[in-house]
Amino acid sequence: MMWRLSGRCAALVVALAAALPAGAQEYPSRTVRIVSPSAPGGITDLIARLVGDRLATSLKVPVIVENRPGGTGAVALDFVAKAPADGYTLVVGFSGANVIHPLMNPKLSFNAQRDFTAVSMVFTGANVLVVHPAVPVNSYREFVTYVRSQPKPPSYGSWGPGSGGHLAGEYLKMLTGIDMVHVPYKSTTALTTDVVGGHMPLAFLDSFNAITQSRSGKVRALAQAGPKRSPMLPNVPTLQEEGVSFSIGAWIGFFGPAGLPRAILARLNSEINQVLAAPDLADRWLNISGYAPTPMKPEEFERVIAQDWEIWKKVIAEAKIKPE
Repeated sequence: MMWRLSGRCAALVVALAAALPAGAQEYPSRTVRIVSPSAPGGITDLIARLVGDRLATSLKVPVIVENRPGGTGAVALDFVAKAPADGYTLVVGFSGANVIHPLMNPKLSFNAQRDFTAVSMVFTGANVLVVHPAVPVNSYREFVTYVRSQPKPPSYGSWGPGSGGHLAGEYLKMLTGIDMVHVPYKSTTALTTDVVGGHMPLAFLDSFNAITQSRSGKVRALAQAGPKRSPMLPNVPTLQEEGVSFSIGAWIGFFGPAGLPRAILARLNSEINQVLAAPDLADRWLNISGYAPTPMKPEEFERVIAQDWEIWKKVIAEAKIKPE
């Protein structure tokens, strides 16, 4: 009788353990998946694989990277928004996908403000104001004088309507009162080609192309539209340093589904931040993004996202920016 009761108790314990939420069981106990919204070789893919390799060692479980490109990150974000909030599915998000694209497309299949848990920022960078070397300006202040002196507003290029470069240009216009006409391109490659070729005199380039082309002398970088200078462009000031209250950057970070248990969130944040702070990876981060990592606690990252949401919402409304 005692044996039968003990067996029933053991069965009950097993059943209760199975019924416990994932966060209450030992974490992790199986493979962790990191979803990248870019194809293999893209920046989010490189970040996912670099962090994933280190997490596999520290978490002592396999960590795989799954590429789900498309829809300015919407394909990957939708998948993760619908995944269980158990810490086994993460996504590498970015400000364009998590903030700007949802603001421009409110009928997406997920709610960007409610369907995700911010885990940690990886880095925050900047779009860079550049000119072709033939444009007779060597600094941001000369640029402002030049724009205001033109008989008609000069054109500036970005890699598409609603892109980070487009919003940076419109936000600069709002903050300074200068006037420029936006010319959208279909890709960063097409935009960069035209700026280097002198067909587009002014542009906001993404940090990768701005760093590459300015260091080769093919464009002149005047200011960085972000909270800090890139170590790869140490002599190019931020707009904030030039007296413009423009501190919003372009960031990349890790997210999980909404409702991630606190203990799991704290573990993932700690593990990812240790990877970002690893001294032996410092040069790798600069080569990937042009910036040193910016590890944050989840609540700090959430504040950045909320601030970006309000600023870009205002810029989109006032500039009457519409999706393609």
